[in-house]
Amino acid sequence: MSDDDWYPPHLDGPEWVAPQPADCPACPCHTARVCQDRLWHRARPQHQGCPCEAAAVAADTPHATRTVAITVAGIARTVTAQALTVGIGAGLLLTPSLFAATGGRLDAPVAVPMVLTAAAEDTPAELVAVDEHGTRWQIRLTASWGGAEVTIQGWHAN
Repeated sequence: MSDDDWYPPHLDGPEWVAPQPADCPACPCHTARVCQDRLWHRARPQHQGCPCEAAAVAADTPHATRTVAITVAGIARTVTAQALTVGIGAGLLLTPSLFAATGGRLDAPVAVPMVLTAAAEDTPAELVAVDEHGTRWQIRLTASWGGAEVTIQGWHAN
């Protein structure tokens, strides 16, 4: 028997294999532990575009605020709106619920927020609001309330 034949080619008994970590149920790129413990920077291989990481960054990123002069029903006011920077509303401004809206099955006006979008060159002047940076925003006189589309009529009497 030579030195090479000292160990048998296959050891007797079971072979120990490390258990596989559970996959993340929300993304196809990481394990559950990586996403739960926010260890994306330590994961190998690195992945770009993990939805769990994007959602965590969006939740931790404060929205910027803008001061916007808005005229509705002939009354001009200055409001502080949230400039959404990430996620589905990125690029929009969202005001607090300051506007009175009617429509649908409503018996009385309700307070709704207004969503402002970037104004185009041909946006009518009465539908343009301007923020403190001089950026032009288009006033939207429709909103969603209780799953129904409502029409903004003026300022709510809060």
